[in-house]
Amino acid sequence: MLQNENITADSDTAKLIELLGFTHKINEAGFILPDGRLLHLQRSNSFKRLNHLDAIKLLPRYHDHQHSIIDTDMMAVMAKEQLVRFCVDGKIHTACQPTSVQMRKIYNTLAYRSSTFEIITSSAIGMTLAQHTVSGPSMATLVDIFKIYQGHNSLVKADEFFVQDGDTHFQLVFRPSMKVVGSINKKSKMLKIDADFKDVSKLFYRLITDL
Repeated sequence: MLQNENITADSDTAKLIELLGFTHKINEAGFILPDGRLLHLQRSNSFKRLNHLDAIKLLPRYHDHQHSIIDTDMMAVMAKEQLVRFCVDGKIHTACQPTSVQMRKIYNTLAYRSSTFEIITSSAIGMTLAQHTVSGPSMATLVDIFKIYQGHNSLVKADEFFVQDGDTHFQLVFRPSMKVVGSINKKSKMLKIDADFKDVSKLFYRLITDL
């Protein structure tokens, strides 16, 4: 049953619900939906368990895909559908601002656990914005972490990028998708960079000087 107004009948989320169903057991969950319900990935069953990427690959849109489905494809779906990736063994991963219900679910799951969790915040294109390790966090701590989606304290991870030295241009490559996202003409020094990666211009210049 689709409880959330953002989950339309023809959405990717609705298709995942139809294919995988829900669970109330946190150790079986793979994604937290916008309304706080948990998508069932049978994580504790070694014979039936799905990893997160395999779950995304079940979507009809990828059945006839010409290239391999990779993590950046999954993060694009996570951002579009407001899904929070969840691993009970210690990881929370977001690609957009969690809903208030998802925030409450994250808090209720982590607040009274003594084990540590890594919270990774990424952009919709798969670029890491920040990483935090928490143990029993307060709601205020979680709110501060997710302020990253309001433009607070984002970082650029240098190891997610490298430079290709061509005959006429330096090219900046985003490792997770192996996509060229920027170029600098060696003669004119003109910079061209994808709008989604405008914040990595300084890194681009620094990587060139290190060649």
